[in-house]
Amino acid sequence: MQRSRTSAGDPIVAIDSSEIREGKLEELKKGLTELVEFVEANESEVIAYSVYIDEAGSRMTVMQIHPSSASMELHMRLAGPIFQKFTELVVLSRIDFYGTPSDALLEQMRQKAELLGHARVVVNELHAGFARFGTG
Repeated sequence: MQRSRTSAGDPIVAIDSSEIREGKLEELKKGLTELVEFVEANESEVIAYSVYIDEAGSRMTVMQIHPSSASMELHMRLAGPIFQKFTELVVLSRIDFYGTPSDALLEQMRQKAELLGHARVVVNELHAGFARFGTG
């Protein structure tokens, strides 16, 4: 099934890639644990929010899945202020969206990209596919 556009209720996947500043790995891990605990406790709609660190301890990837653009906008409003503590720990290199984020969400992510390293924000539009989320 081909689709040229997604609707406002379609899932949004965002993947951030960052370089970890030298000597900051342990401080970063502590801050990330606190961030993930905050998101889990305060954002009930988030489907997945996972942080990965490569085996060298030099790169971090954050993968998040939201049921809608509105859910991720809420995430950015609630967790956004916490990102300030990461400015001395990482350099954000890229943010990839899979799905169609709202204009408001894109602006929020551009602000995050500016704060954490002038990263590129890329929207990857769905060409074909399907998703099976839920317990059915």
